[in-house]
Amino acid sequence: MLLDNTKIETIAVQLVDVNESKMTAKTENNEMIQIKPSAVAKSDQSFWQTMKDIAKAKIWLPVTKGTHQLLQYDWLSATPVI
Repeated sequence: MLLDNTKIETIAVQLVDVNESKMTAKTENNEMIQIKPSAVAKSDQSFWQTMKDIAKAKIWLPVTKGTHQLLQYDWLSATPVI
């Protein structure tokens, strides 16, 4: 599940390894973190293909600082109103 909260502190990561149960990402400080997908995402083949494509392109993604969950929006888009 993607989070949708404007008060969450985020960090930027690049995916370095993607498989069907977890994703490994590198932060801007070269720390390695694990990103665990939601139960729904685990069974979504298009989600995994998209994550693999993002990893291959080395695109930076926003994740929550504490729980390392993917966000629904990025830092270039307008933050959704809740």
